Amino acid sequence: MTKVNEISRHIGDNIRAIRKQKGFSQEQLALRAEINGSYMGQVERGEKSPTIDVLGKIAQALQCPLEQLVHVSGAPREESSYADKIAYQLEGLSVREQEAVYKFVKQLVQFKTID
Repeated sequence: MTKVNEISRHIGDNIRAIRKQKGFSQEQLALRAEINGSYMGQVERGEKSPTIDVLGKIAQALQCPLEQLVHVSGAPREESSYADKIAYQLEGLSVREQEAVYKFVKQLVQFKTID
């Protein structure tokens, strides 16, 4: 997957999550944003890369900042929580590897509570 497609998919995921949080159907959001319903579906699936004007309409329809739609997480910033940093390190690991890390962390936490 190219970087552009990956970014489009993240933006689509953000839009879908905010839309669901606000309780809108995809069609309701498309109507509020004054864009085609099938195009809205393509944007949410990351199949289309909307212009900044379209993203502005979607943000306004969702009553959220444009930045919230286009936020694509990368490596956690220095001020991120340790849980975020750990989650970032787990990305790309197999389920088996993630399970091994979880068991290790769980043992560490249990060892700490024994003290």
